[in-house]
Amino acid sequence: MNDVFGEAWVSRHANYYSDPDAGPDALLNDATEWLQYAHSAIHLVAELVDERGGLKGRHLPIVLGGIAAFIEMGASCAAQGHLRMQWEGVREEAAEPMA
Repeated sequence: MNDVFGEAWVSRHANYYSDPDAGPDALLNDATEWLQYAHSAIHLVAELVDERGGLKGRHLPIVLGGIAAFIEMGASCAAQGHLRMQWEGVREEAAEPMA
């Protein structure tokens, strides 16, 4: 993939850094938002392919790399939200008095 305008770098280095105070709900909402970006981008590509019969060859890998980055960010958010949900459950169990 060519490094045109930094796109290749962006798609290789896309990371999601969550707010350390964000709860599982906020993280899962972020995941939904990133996945909606991917969904919208895929629909845009589909429309461009239908209207023109295809995208320029050099642009398609960049667009697909961006969509992959959106999906990766959404998956990362979902994983972090799931881990925080589990961690909160462990903390609650540890806080309960022993019977």
